[in-house]
Amino acid sequence: MKYYEYRSAIERLEPDPALKDAVEKAVLAQRTPAGGHRSARLAVGILAAVLLIVGSAGAALAASPELRSAVLSFLRIGGTEDVPGLNASTCSEPDISGAVIGGAVRAQYIKLDGEFDMAKDGLLCRTRVDPETGATVPVSFWNIEGNRAVDADVKVNRSEISVAMDGVLFSGSFCWYERNGELSVLEPSRNLAPEATGDVSASVSTIPGNTETVVVELTLDGRCKYFYYDLDTGKARDLFEGTDAEDMDDLKRADFAPDMSGALLERDDEWSYLDFKTGKASTLPELTGVGGFNMACLLNDGSVQMLKWFDAVGLGAGFVDCWLYDPADGSTAKVLDRERVFNEFNEPVPYGVVILGSYCLDVDEKGQVSVLDLKTGGSTVLEGFTYDPEATVSVSPDGEKILCAKYDDRPIMFVTSLTVLDMKNGVAVELDRVRPENLFELKCCWLDNDRVAVSGKAADGEEASLYVYDFRG
Repeated sequence: MKYYEYRSAIERLEPDPALKDAVEKAVLAQRTPAGGHRSARLAVGILAAVLLIVGSAGAALAASPELRSAVLSFLRIGGTEDVPGLNASTCSEPDISGAVIGGAVRAQYIKLDGEFDMAKDGLLCRTRVDPETGATVPVSFWNIEGNRAVDADVKVNRSEISVAMDGVLFSGSFCWYERNGELSVLEPSRNLAPEATGDVSASVSTIPGNTETVVVELTLDGRCKYFYYDLDTGKARDLFEGTDAEDMDDLKRADFAPDMSGALLERDDEWSYLDFKTGKASTLPELTGVGGFNMACLLNDGSVQMLKWFDAVGLGAGFVDCWLYDPADGSTAKVLDRERVFNEFNEPVPYGVVILGSYCLDVDEKGQVSVLDLKTGGSTVLEGFTYDPEATVSVSPDGEKILCAKYDDRPIMFVTSLTVLDMKNGVAVELDRVRPENLFELKCCWLDNDRVAVSGKAADGEEASLYVYDFRG
């Protein structure tokens, strides 16, 4: 995972003794009120940013947390998993089988002809593309109960959208359904005005806990505009209406707090935080007293991370500073001070930090990996674990588990191993996989806080697969 390539960040592993001592002193120091500077420095290195929306658990930084040092027990499952291959015949209904691997991981193998996906609660949805509208629409639903697929009665709704940005009309339709008090939305079709050129796209996303309204994001030549869309009335309104952000026509990106209490706004290397309750948008330097950072990210707990990295001479590693701003109480804390970033070109050996939500991987010069919780100061040594810079690393939605997925692209892409670090329970499990013939895999992600999903397709056919791994044992 190269820090230049990712977008969100903030997590780490156990530092060397001198670094750990500096971390402890800084974490125990008092936090600074809004607009002030903090003299104590938390010298804990951090790399930049994560893959797919990294989650971070917990709320504000504790004022006086106690550092804990622990060793994570590491289980490397003996042998390898023989991943079931795809059948030559097509499947009109899901073909499901399962296995328990090494007594530690429960696997579920799902195969089906065509495109499909699985919801967090185990609902399987088969989809197709409408040839007339170009929209992705659901075709069939199944509940997965053990190794059985049971037809599910799900009411699917279709909504029509027509919104404009700078005179360019975005129109189309999207499908959605409500289940267990949550909305699930499929992307809208992109029926754009003929004069629209360049970087043009539209997307629809849900709001946690809201079953009446979705958010529509329009992108035109690198600029964004956001709308609330009412599913009952079919009407859209400017999401920033009545706020300081209403007239921002140079907005490049907006990230929203899960409860929609605030938003982080990016405008040409300037970041602002919008408080929806007051409607006021203030720049981060105004709010925090921190300037000169290169990037800002909104974490899943609503706090804001600010990163400033420095280039090193030659092909060596760079360095990074990191601050956390808590909009709830207006406090700012510097949690990393010019820490070395992990880079495979580090000499004489690769070492440094990799930021992952509220955790950070720290690789020392001997290859020893540790995890540091930046919000509590807790550190954990990962005995027997080797960090691979080519692996894809991501954090579970609750921020308590770290996934390292290794790929092999010869001759086609395949996930060769999965490693899950369970920080809460102090265990880690590594699972190696053997490639079946003719299987192409690309997507690997968290399905929920315990399960990892790997999806694949036949290299020369329509049959698709979903491999679900439950790391609860």
